[in-house]
Amino acid sequence: MTEMTNPLLSTATLPDFAAIQPEHVQPAITELLAAAQAALDEAVKPETPADYDALSRILDSASERLGTAWGAVGHLNAVADTPALREAYNAILPVVTEFYTAMGANEALFAKYKAVVAAQGERLSAPRRQVLKHAIRNFVLSGAELQGQARERYAAIQE
Repeated sequence: MTEMTNPLLSTATLPDFAAIQPEHVQPAITELLAAAQAALDEAVKPETPADYDALSRILDSASERLGTAWGAVGHLNAVADTPALREAYNAILPVVTEFYTAMGANEALFAKYKAVVAAQGERLSAPRRQVLKHAIRNFVLSGAELQGQARERYAAIQE
């Protein structure tokens, strides 16, 4: 699907809520999840430098597009609930949850962010340091430091 045929793939600043239909949800979110996963895979490669700009360049666009589309779907599910939309939302929800849970607990990405702080922390602007501080906090809150059964239990709770 393209941006022209699926409003959830649009790069417009605001979602076109009136144009979003239940049949748009699964293909758009699946496509955006694949792009976000590819960006995550690229970010955690050993050859990807532990550099704020490099990680931002790789991750920001894909994760923002997914977040915007999924946010629009979630909003519509809450305020314009129909059986078809509820079905579309509930069908893709486990996949989205699994992706965000795995990303939040991704040890390699967590290590990459900690390496950015170690290498560049004091040289970065205050807003960028704050972004890193919040990202690391979010990794901890998402179970990135958990091991073994504790990690498995956390993932099961998130489902």
